[in-house]
Amino acid sequence: MSPRTLDPHIMGELEKFLRDELGRLQDSLRAIAHETRVTEKAALTDVTAHAADTLHSEIQVTLADRRAQKAAQIQDALQRLAAGEYGFCQECEGFVGVPRLRALPFAQRCRDCQGHAERRARREGPVVDRGLPPELTAEAA
Repeated sequence: MSPRTLDPHIMGELEKFLRDELGRLQDSLRAIAHETRVTEKAALTDVTAHAADTLHSEIQVTLADRRAQKAAQIQDALQRLAAGEYGFCQECEGFVGVPRLRALPFAQRCRDCQGHAERRARREGPVVDRGLPPELTAEAA
């Protein structure tokens, strides 16, 4: 067994967990879609009810989007599992660990490497263009 091969028992356990999680997310997405269709058919005459319904719809869309993203990440994880690449850190190639994969099934880094990546991202920070004229930027000083 190569160092990058998971124990078949662990692979089976992780695959079942991923498939169960994916099924749960897909059921949730179907429920949101059904609720949205039913809500759209209801006739609203009260402005307050309409405003509340609009807010509820926006929340449902946001939830559906997040769940769809997570479902896509889990589908990607299942593909990586089938290819023998799931559960290993992209950076150090060490095993990510079952507890971390249960908490974050699409994790692609071990806890230590993820921490380093987050600290690196904070140090580098986003590039922000504030639209200032050149004479007011630090380079002009």
